[in-house]
Amino acid sequence: MEKFNKSIPYMKHKITEDDINLVINVLKGDYITQGPMVVRVEEEMSKVANKKYGVMCSNGTAALHLVAEMLNQRSSVLKKNIITTPFTFVADGNFGRYIDAEIRFADIDLKTWTINPSSIESLIDENTVAVVAPHYGGLMCDMVRIKEICDSNSIFLVEDACHAPTATINEQVAGSFGDASTFSFHATKHIGAGEGGVICTNSEEDSEVLQVLRSHGLPHWSKRTGYGYDIDNIAFNYRPNELSAALATSHISRIENLVATRKEIAKEYDNNLDWNFYSKQEIPDGYTHVYHLYPILVPDWSLRDKLLNYLKDANIFGQIHYPPMNKMKGFQKYKSDTPVSDDISSRVVSIPMFVQINDGEKLFVIEKLNNFAKSI
Repeated sequence: MEKFNKSIPYMKHKITEDDINLVINVLKGDYITQGPMVVRVEEEMSKVANKKYGVMCSNGTAALHLVAEMLNQRSSVLKKNIITTPFTFVADGNFGRYIDAEIRFADIDLKTWTINPSSIESLIDENTVAVVAPHYGGLMCDMVRIKEICDSNSIFLVEDACHAPTATINEQVAGSFGDASTFSFHATKHIGAGEGGVICTNSEEDSEVLQVLRSHGLPHWSKRTGYGYDIDNIAFNYRPNELSAALATSHISRIENLVATRKEIAKEYDNNLDWNFYSKQEIPDGYTHVYHLYPILVPDWSLRDKLLNYLKDANIFGQIHYPPMNKMKGFQKYKSDTPVSDDISSRVVSIPMFVQINDGEKLFVIEKLNNFAKSI
C-alpha cells in the first residue's frame, strides 16, 4: 500500500520563534514558578472567556479537580451526584469521583454530538451539585438551554471549554456561560503550552478560594499575619509555572490565527471527503466551530478498526475521541442510558487536524479516506 513519506499524526504542536523567545526571557528572569507570566495568562484568558477572573493551574484536569473540591467543601449534601456525558475525556467523569459523588451520564445530541440538555434535565434531583458540560471537538454544546436548566434548579454549572476557546453561540463566547469554565493548555489544544490549565469565573470569592486550593491551602501572602501560616481544609499543589505560562501567553496572542487556520483545513475536508459514506457533526445556526478535532463517523462500528488500520498502513494516524466512559471499568457501576453516545463513540474517528499540516498531507489524507470508502 502506498505510504506517505513521513507519519501524519492526528495532531502536532507548533512552536514559533516568539514562543522560544518568551521562554528564554523567563529563564533569564527572576521567576520560574508563579510570577508575572502566570498573572498575564490569567488576565488574558479571562478576556477570552469574557469573565472577570482567571486562575491558572498545572493542567486542565487540575482545573476541574479544584472546582470539584471547592464545591465539595461548601456542600452539605451527603449523597451528592454530578451530571456529565460519557462522550468526553475521563477527566469530566473523575470530577465526580474526586468528591465521592455519583456520576449520572447524560446522552448526547444525535446531530451535534454534544451533551443533550433534555437528558441533563431528566437526571437532576435534590442531590445534584454540579453539571459538567463539555464542548466537543470545537463545537459548543447548547449552553443557553443548559444554563437555564442549571439556574432554575440552583445547580453549579461547570463549562468544560477545553475544546472550544473563542467558539460562539450567537456571538456569546465559550467559557462565558458557566459558573466556572475550564480550559486546557495541553499540547493537543489550540493553546498548546505542553501542560497547563485555567479556571475562569465572575466570582471574586471563588477565584480566591481556587487560588488557595491550588497551593496547599496557603492563604495569599498579603492575607497572612506574622511570618507563619495556618492550614485548614484539604488542598493540593496544582501551581503553574512561568515556562508553561510563557508558551500559553504566546499562543493566546495568536489564537485568532490558530483558529482561522484550523477552519481552513476543515473547509477542505468539508469540500472533498465522501459524505455519502462518512458523517460529520452538524453545526447549528448561530454557532461557530473552532476545530480542536475533526471527527468523522464510519457507517458501522465494525468498520472503525478497519479504517484506523488502513490509515496506519498509509502512515496516517487517526484517533478515537472518545471511547465511551460509561463502559470503562471504573465507571460501569454508574447507571446510564445513552444510546446515542454509545453509537457515536463506537464509530467515531478523529483525522489529522493541526495548523502546520501541508497541502500534500491534506490531499493524501483525503485521498486515502475516499479510497477506503470506495473499497467497502
